[in-house]
Amino acid sequence: MNATQISERLDELQLPAGDYAVHSTASLVLRGILDEAGDLDIVCRRAAWERALELVKHGAAKLMQGDVDQVVEVGDDVELFDGWLGVDGNELIDEAELVAGVPCVTLAAVVKFKEQQGRPKDREHLARILLATEGLIEER
Repeated sequence: MNATQISERLDELQLPAGDYAVHSTASLVLRGILDEAGDLDIVCRRAAWERALELVKHGAAKLMQGDVDQVVEVGDDVELFDGWLGVDGNELIDEAELVAGVPCVTLAAVVKFKEQQGRPKDREHLARILLATEGLIEER
């Protein structure tokens, strides 16, 4: 999923502004750090979460219980979370910054998440972030 596809998918979802933020790899694509993401992860609250539940009600999505949060899966390429793996979703959304016109969690929040996950793809993404920011983010 490239930046154009991410924007198109967000338009289709019709999530209310101010109640969601794109997280993880998709936010890196929107920032121009990566070319593609496998899926679109979105932290939701209030009206955006209600919209996610409407999609479930109308058969356009499935409600799943994740390890920590509830997740609404829309097709095989979008996951809407009612939190973020134990991190306060309200804080992530409140601190979100517009990237290419899309609310995204801060780059610092993505770095912290990727460091915690520590998967091979996360380590690769951290290296790309470091290159893209020309060392402005301290190595840990």
